[in-house]
Amino acid sequence: MALLFLVYLICCLLVAYLARDRVVGFIGFFVLSLIFTPLIMFFVFLLGTPRSNVS
Repeated sequence: MALLFLVYLICCLLVAYLARDRVVGFIGFFVLSLIFTPLIMFFVFLLGTPRSNVS
């Protein structure tokens, strides 16, 4: 059971790391991956747009 939770947590971290340049950011994607599933948030990541750098 602990191994399954560890794998789930690593998947959440991986999705959050990939989405670190999105509007929601690393923490947002990590929390949403915990609430929903990493698979769903990965699809959201693929459909989302990167953060715009307006200076």
